[in-house]
Amino acid sequence: MSDLLQIDIKQVRAAQNASRSLARLAILMRWAGEGMTATASRSGLTPAQAQSFGLAITWAADEIDRQCITIDEAI
Repeated sequence: MSDLLQIDIKQVRAAQNASRSLARLAILMRWAGEGMTATASRSGLTPAQAQSFGLAITWAADEIDRQCITIDEAI
């Protein structure tokens, strides 16, 4: 008797939906990070602070994208 992995289609769809939602969040974060970097002079932060914040948000978006890829490949 072989052990078969039983996959619940609802669980797969839930994981796919979560991955898509996170990917959309990553797009928004990347947009916000790039916007902050581009408009540093109008943000009330020093240019270095605004650039650091923008780059951190952009990095987080990229990390979310990498994790979504991992989730999608696992599904």
